[in-house]
Amino acid sequence: MSGLKDLKKPLNDLISLPVATWNSIFKRYKLSDFLPWAFWDEDEEIYINNDNTYGAVIECIPRIRVGASTIETIEGMLQKLPPNTYLQFMLYGSPNIIPIVERYRNNHLVRDEELLAELINETANMYLKKTKEPITKSFNTTLKDYRLIISIKSESKDEITDYKLSLLSTLSASSFFPIELKPDKLKKLLWEIFNINHDLYKIPEYDENMPLNRQILASNTEFIVKDSHIQVDGKTWISLVPQSLSKYASLLDFAEKLGDFKIRNPEIAQFKDNFIVTTSIRRLPKKVMDKVKLNHQTIATQRWDKRIFKKFAKAQEESNEILNRIDAKEPLFAMDLNVLVAGNSYEDAKAKAQIVQDFWDRGGVNKKIHLEEALGIHHLNFLASLPMGINDEYVFEVTKKYRSMFLKNAAMYAPVEADFKGNGDNFLMITRRSQLAGYDLFKSNASFNGYVVATSGAGKSVFLQTIAINSYARGDRVFVLDYDNSFRGLCEAINAQYITLDPNKPISFNPFSEINSLDDVDEEDLVYLTDFIYMLGSNKNELRALEEEKLIKTRIHEILKELISQYGNKLEITHIRNRLRQEQDKRFQDFSIQLGAYCRGGNFGKFFEGKNEFNINKEFIAVEFKNIGEIPDLRDPIIMILIYHINQLMYSKADTRSNRIQIILDEAHRFLGKNARMDDFIEQAYRRARKYGGSVIIATQGFDDIYDPQGGLSRAGKVIINNSPWKFFLKQTDTSTNLLINSGVFSFDEVDKKVIRSIHTLKGEYSEIFMITPEEFKLPNRLIMNKFFYYLTTTDKEERDKIMQYVNQGYSYVEAIKALIKNGG
Repeated sequence: MSGLKDLKKPLNDLISLPVATWNSIFKRYKLSDFLPWAFWDEDEEIYINNDNTYGAVIECIPRIRVGASTIETIEGMLQKLPPNTYLQFMLYGSPNIIPIVERYRNNHLVRDEELLAELINETANMYLKKTKEPITKSFNTTLKDYRLIISIKSESKDEITDYKLSLLSTLSASSFFPIELKPDKLKKLLWEIFNINHDLYKIPEYDENMPLNRQILASNTEFIVKDSHIQVDGKTWISLVPQSLSKYASLLDFAEKLGDFKIRNPEIAQFKDNFIVTTSIRRLPKKVMDKVKLNHQTIATQRWDKRIFKKFAKAQEESNEILNRIDAKEPLFAMDLNVLVAGNSYEDAKAKAQIVQDFWDRGGVNKKIHLEEALGIHHLNFLASLPMGINDEYVFEVTKKYRSMFLKNAAMYAPVEADFKGNGDNFLMITRRSQLAGYDLFKSNASFNGYVVATSGAGKSVFLQTIAINSYARGDRVFVLDYDNSFRGLCEAINAQYITLDPNKPISFNPFSEINSLDDVDEEDLVYLTDFIYMLGSNKNELRALEEEKLIKTRIHEILKELISQYGNKLEITHIRNRLRQEQDKRFQDFSIQLGAYCRGGNFGKFFEGKNEFNINKEFIAVEFKNIGEIPDLRDPIIMILIYHINQLMYSKADTRSNRIQIILDEAHRFLGKNARMDDFIEQAYRRARKYGGSVIIATQGFDDIYDPQGGLSRAGKVIINNSPWKFFLKQTDTSTNLLINSGVFSFDEVDKKVIRSIHTLKGEYSEIFMITPEEFKLPNRLIMNKFFYYLTTTDKEERDKIMQYVNQGYSYVEAIKALIKNGG
């Protein structure tokens, strides 16, 4: 391979021997004859290939972040690797996101509503389009599914059967979650690679009566071999091979070459299109080992003046070290690395390959990997990079581009890292490495709660609406505490229930009017209602309130039982106030006076008297509290009692309801930490949601809303942190970001800190979200929206007026949005 650079001359008639030989043979043989995959042994569960070898193929979940445990795992695989067996790691940036997208589509077409169906289909189709075009103008890369395929191959059947069991055990114990790719699954993978521009919805089923290699290509797929590239089904592939590797590199450094997610603009440091990175490793055969040993013995025995020839002296020192390690029976391995870059044309692929070359060449002497185009052998590298495509003839005779390495060095070049694909499919996002990722808050071994922190304009509203509408579309119930009409447009569009609280137009939220007897309320509800009444009448002096709390709450609890039995659903706060007046203790007298504001004739009495008028008659309901936002004596009780009514919906039907409930409390900083009693209720809401399977998301504008730099976590902050396994951080102010990083609440390493500081929003394209999952994965994602969703959720008056103009002309709401998009907005 050292002469490849000299071959790179602009000669139109350049034909290297491998290509010339290939093309002459290809006139007489079909491509399928060159493919190794032949038969599947049902009894042994291994492949029998047509080159007299045996093998197995395993798909794994890529590592999210490689570390010491990953290195140990790979080294363990190599230590157990039999003498004649290849271990191959293939990381494939696949365009086939169909399984993810169709799960999303099918799971969200639950409600028979035209608008929701249009939204879900538009969203699904948008993601499918992004596999063939840039995700956004600035995020100039295609959408992918990163797949890690580990395969083994040997001429010895016993080596394969024994090592496969050991390999599966190692991968399982190391949380790679291995799944064997039997012929039905392997065929789909190979078919996709060879027929990438065919309809991937229509991959033919595996036919067990025909060799697998004859089922891989569609009848009209072309495989064109040139010196500079190959074309497979119209897709151009260029193969890059390392011309220099650093002996000091680590697996962490190599993982960064697969795409740098830490930087603000990762599109300049990743694969723009589909790609394959394959590392193949086997123990050096004895014949090759003897040659290596002889070469180093020659260098070691040369006599040169070390004062003059310093570089040679260093090489001689290294040769002596290698010989000592060989004599100590330390195994040497042959490592072959191929980097395959795809494009829509030769020019396109070459430009994308150059980006990869430039990126891999960075990092200084300890990290750089210098790649060159493999002129004349692109086709061989392509086939050898596929599962079980490697063989001794390719490695040691035809290309001879392998590197001899000891175990620890060889283990450093396994491409096993990619981004987290998520845990579900309720809402979809895109990672910085352009992996489609799906999330479901209800898939967690802890609770399903979370919180969102984002400064104004960072995309918080869009993110919350994304969670809400996707939850609703799949059949969940949704309750939103809104502020500033963020959800109004969405609610009107889907005919949801939207209530605007107005101190001048009160409606009753009387929680007692739906309790007919003590049989209708459990002890937990009584405690909640007791806390609620105590919040209304408690002393404004917090120390006094704490001193009196136990005494007064105990008595309120007793009185509630008495009055529910006496009045049933006619009970009001006024009755409770009147009963407390009868107590001789002055503390109760003072308490009843404070309670008067919420009784008949009081400032806020109409919100709590008579029959409850807050009707939950829709499965999507939003309550806007901006008009009472600056009246804490009314705002906090209303929010608390709203949560109570939602609790009743969630818990009273917990045994029979078939859907989940998603609760979103937006702009929570307006009431968090302002009232100790309120923080208690938030804590109860979080804990009860966990108990009954609901999900509560609280959204604030800064980390300082839950963390006091002088006193650490606030009381409300502790409640939120301790009961929220899901954390979402969008762009924040510098003050909030520094507070988050330096708080000590989370264990951030230097990579985490760098990513957090780089989180940003690009208006009109995407919002970035730094997530912490229940499993403590810490990762950035990008949220993009299609135009249909944009107009569905817009609160811009001018845009909504344009939609209504079409509606007034007789268009349905769906047709109106589509017409607006078609006509350029």
